[in-house]
Amino acid sequence: MDIQLVFDSSTSLAPNGFANALAYAANQLDHLITNNITVSIDVSWDNSGKVLGEAQPSFASAGLYSYATVVAALRANAQTATQLAAVNNMPVTDPTGGKGLLLTIAQAEALNLPAAALASQLGGVDGQVIFGTGGGVLNFSTTNTSVAGEINFTGTAAHELSHALGRADFNDGSNYTLMDLYAYAAPGTLQSTPYAPTYFSLDKGQTTLASFDNTSDYSDWADQPQYRNDAFGAYAYPGYATTITPLDTTLMSVLGFDIACFCPGTMMLTPGGEVAVERLSIGDEVMTSHGPVPVKWIGRSAYEGCFLAENPLMLPVTFLPGALGEGLPCRAMTVSPGHGVFLHGMLVPAWRLVNQVNVLQSPCEGRVAYLHLDIGRHDLLTADGCLSESWGNGVPRNWFHNAAEYAALYPGEDRPYAPCAPRVEDGLALEALRDWVNCQGGLPPAVEPQGVLQGEVEMAGPEFCAGWARCPETPDQPVSLLVMAGGEILARAVANTYRADLRAARIGKGCCGFAVALPARVSEEIVVRRASDGSLLGPSNLDRAQKEIAARLQRVACRPAA
Repeated sequence: MDIQLVFDSSTSLAPNGFANALAYAANQLDHLITNNITVSIDVSWDNSGKVLGEAQPSFASAGLYSYATVVAALRANAQTATQLAAVNNMPVTDPTGGKGLLLTIAQAEALNLPAAALASQLGGVDGQVIFGTGGGVLNFSTTNTSVAGEINFTGTAAHELSHALGRADFNDGSNYTLMDLYAYAAPGTLQSTPYAPTYFSLDKGQTTLASFDNTSDYSDWADQPQYRNDAFGAYAYPGYATTITPLDTTLMSVLGFDIACFCPGTMMLTPGGEVAVERLSIGDEVMTSHGPVPVKWIGRSAYEGCFLAENPLMLPVTFLPGALGEGLPCRAMTVSPGHGVFLHGMLVPAWRLVNQVNVLQSPCEGRVAYLHLDIGRHDLLTADGCLSESWGNGVPRNWFHNAAEYAALYPGEDRPYAPCAPRVEDGLALEALRDWVNCQGGLPPAVEPQGVLQGEVEMAGPEFCAGWARCPETPDQPVSLLVMAGGEILARAVANTYRADLRAARIGKGCCGFAVALPARVSEEIVVRRASDGSLLGPSNLDRAQKEIAARLQRVACRPAA
């Protein structure tokens, strides 16, 4: 999508930074919504101090679209399972009573429906937004979006621009937009009473995805603490870094828009300031921990939703502002799951820090695009204000769609890079880092799992002890173990190593393996017990599997950090 902002004369009174921050929010939506449409939005500034943000969409025609026409268009244009399920769960009987639905110009064009604008009334624009200070102090920064006492303007801008695009409803039982068809009073009952409790649902009201506001704007999320960081929340509060969330993208996707699951959008630090990663080219300089370095190559890969559904380890990971420390990242940062973020002197794969509070990884149905910066060595770059790794040549280069480009530019030149920092993927160090990140999100310290202990000791000497363990009641919390012989503790372990064979066997997410080196010349029988209560972990009865897994685990245990 291409949002074209048309600034009227009143915006000359706006503070410095207003236009850039608004353009930044529009660019976020441009990357998020993939429909090939151009939307013109008129922009005004109110200098009275009474207005923070207001929006008025332009509706597509003087008449209404029939309910059947809209449902058919939604079904024909559905690209994801969520979009298709939403349209399939719409009321069988026309809820408008034959009156029809109002669609915005942007919605109609996204659904390939006629969109004749009311030019005589609205001057040919596709929507209008107006902003002001609202009597508060605005933060126009696009990097430090959480400042005490100041309202994050980029979040406010995204809020109002999304209204202009089509996030609008009537909630009165008489007039209907598309959004009114997802606003429920009870299972099977659309809400028709203004300012009554209403919730967002895509399955005829059976499942509540969020609560709508009933104090100000029906199409916003309710004024509740869980929506304070959400750009679509009803009220803007000082000090909050409001961002577009997965909940918001779900809503926009069922309002007629196609949503990119991952937008390149990450802002990289260069000698001249921050630049979106997708705007970098070979030869452009980026800042590293050793100063500016030119980009040697940019690896590109993309995956469709049907592939991601069967490959959860390819799902992108989003770090909310502050997840990696105060102001780090400075805005929501989305990376590939294996991308190493720098934390307390170590690199940690993003997916190992997911807690679904401040580090998110959700099912994805749309197309995912990843960009990997190769600078000719492994080093630390600054992305969205925090340190993370450049591409380290740790996977085959032919995994990238443009591998032939590298081969043509640098024939015969392809070697692994020496790691710039230790990489932590399992063990006690990983749990310490996970606990620290969880603390940033307000989560309490992890409690050692109790209850039934499942697992096997698959190898017990002479050099290694290995196997897997978990508690089914708390499958996401790793089990701490003691490796013992003759009543003496030989090693401590935590069962948090990822194993593809355990994942394939549907043993949780596969993150419950362990492998530790043993001291030389242990003569007594080796046993493994749960550290919290001494519960014994049983041995494996599969000799062949034991030998195969033991050989693999020895290779894993001996590999260098990369």
